[in-house]
Amino acid sequence: MKKTLVLVVDRDDDFGVKGKVNTPVIGVQNCLDAATAFGIADPEDSDLNALFAAVSVCLEIQEDGHEADVALICGDEKVGHRSDLALVAQLEEVLDEIEPDSVVLVGDGAEDEYIYPIISSRAHVDSVRKVYVKQAPGIEGSFYIITKMLSDPGKRKRFLVPLGLIIVLLSLFFITPALMVYSADHDINTLASMSGALAFFFIGFVIILYGYNVAERYEEFRRNLISSLAGDTTRLIFLCISVCIVVIMAAWNYIELGDLYITSVIQWWLYFVTSMIWPVIIAIMVYIVGAAIQEYQTRRVVRLSIVFGSVGIMSLGLVGIGLLDMISYFAGMSVSVELAVAEIAAGVALSILSSFVKDRMTPRSTQEAVGDGVQ
Repeated sequence: MKKTLVLVVDRDDDFGVKGKVNTPVIGVQNCLDAATAFGIADPEDSDLNALFAAVSVCLEIQEDGHEADVALICGDEKVGHRSDLALVAQLEEVLDEIEPDSVVLVGDGAEDEYIYPIISSRAHVDSVRKVYVKQAPGIEGSFYIITKMLSDPGKRKRFLVPLGLIIVLLSLFFITPALMVYSADHDINTLASMSGALAFFFIGFVIILYGYNVAERYEEFRRNLISSLAGDTTRLIFLCISVCIVVIMAAWNYIELGDLYITSVIQWWLYFVTSMIWPVIIAIMVYIVGAAIQEYQTRRVVRLSIVFGSVGIMSLGLVGIGLLDMISYFAGMSVSVELAVAEIAAGVALSILSSFVKDRMTPRSTQEAVGDGVQ
């Protein structure tokens, strides 16, 4: 008799992250238990409906007199090649245990479809079913859906950050020529003409900050800083050194710029901000070193995230100073555009290399430490 496998794919591992479900899950009762655990954690997630739909399809096939079973496989929270490798490993485990003749794929129609070609290359797929959650009609229902989607930090970063970057880049195309004209004629009407572009620039910037949860990260950083300053003497010392570096270099650059003949306010600020990029980066690195030393003193552990975070800050500094040099070039300042392009390219390359090495060194998210301990 032909045996059918009803398979549910959760590429971003919501079942594991939210419901603490160990996958793969095989069997109707086991899948119902997994749905219950996940439903208690997040009853509004569409993956929950996909699993219930798969169980329903499996029972329907069994009622028709055919042999069928249902299974759930999950990827990884960091969607990409890591999650796909986890899905393939779990898929092969399910296929070896059930040995189906055909597969019916069930998903919520989102990003799970990316794994479907990989599944079809290993098993015969008879049908694909998408599950759509019924919602309240009208504007109020649509607003509710959008609000719930944006409450998820992963989806917020995935959708809002690219949108904010597009708005910022488009606004810069209008702001940069206006700044060049203003640096030449100092006409205040020129600045007034780019007020709309500036508004869109700040809107895009705010969207990026919201996508990256900057407010929540700042609040968490503030709480950790306040709690750590009471007992972390080493971190406090390095924090003071970092603040001193920024203050001293800001005063030094201000005095140095006072000796230069600069008539344009925009050029003065470009010089000042550009000269402060690396002192700020160095100050941040000093604080990170202090935090790493403090953690090693207390826990005998050096986390990989600190190392790669430092590299990421350096790459961000390269890209930032390259963009400022590019703006300075268009503003009529004596800056090499080739050097600006090289700085941006070096920052991007360093970031890509860091991500590649980090993925190689941390095959699983739980293995995040080097040195004397494992975090």
